[in-house]
Amino acid sequence: MNHIPVLLKESIQSLNIKNNGMYIDATYGCGGHTKLILSKLGNYGRIYAIDCDIKTILKHKIIDNRIVYINNNFSNLKSILDNKIGKIDGILFDLGISSFQLNNPQRGFSYMFNGPLDMRINQKKEETAYTLLKNINEKKLSEILKKYGEEKYHKKIAYNIKKYILHKKLNNTQDLSTLICSINKKSKFKHPAKRSFQAIRIFLNKEIEELKKALNNSLKLLKKGGILSIISFHSIEDRIIKYFMKKNSILYKKNIHHKLPLTEKEINNFYYKNNKIKLKIISRIFPSKKEIFKNPRSRSAILRIAEKI
Repeated sequence: MNHIPVLLKESIQSLNIKNNGMYIDATYGCGGHTKLILSKLGNYGRIYAIDCDIKTILKHKIIDNRIVYINNNFSNLKSILDNKIGKIDGILFDLGISSFQLNNPQRGFSYMFNGPLDMRINQKKEETAYTLLKNINEKKLSEILKKYGEEKYHKKIAYNIKKYILHKKLNNTQDLSTLICSINKKSKFKHPAKRSFQAIRIFLNKEIEELKKALNNSLKLLKKGGILSIISFHSIEDRIIKYFMKKNSILYKKNIHHKLPLTEKEINNFYYKNNKIKLKIISRIFPSKKEIFKNPRSRSAILRIAEKI
């Protein structure tokens, strides 16, 4: 299955591409977003395409002198592009796992295919999902399943994972999926193993910590009027993004005495008088019914857009 970028037109439109602007695709993946940005850029425009998975970059590399490829974690945005602080016109994050990774059984991300318990986004990392599950204690594993997967049966699943590993009965993704399905009842819309696989992957790759660091660094890189567009796929990420945007915008500040909603003039006056306000929230966009029908994986996506002020 080819990777279909979610909310592609909406996310690129939100960036308000300037002819010779500078943009960051912080999650390059299969290059769908970068390709559309390129189609709107002039000869002197630039895209910094970042992905910590070198195999993904090599597989989907676009030959164009306007692209600078960077094999690194997006949490390192500031150190990578230190000389571009305050110069970037737009940053895009697509926080989903690409189909290239998800549909490769050897990567171990999916409960739909049998493969090794790997789940590393950056394969330079030594610890795999298997070594994590083998070495972690039952209580901590239960907490991870609850916190990052919001799994109802987290205690029972954690207990059985440790039991199966001890008896060498948990050796691949099929074993893990079967174990979870024996505990969690099947749902019409969600595979019983989805939440647990998500939780293990998020914790293993430190995805939440990486996201928080990347969001803070993005503010330093964007110029005034620069756009921050972020597509998330589960409630944990979306809550972090929502809080980050509100914390740095007018909506969060408690020293404002007006009652919302404010007029455009009142909002602009408040922004000019408060230097601590860094973002202006623009919009929140969901996939259309048509997109969800064509690409069911888009069902849970949310695009949040803000402007640096």
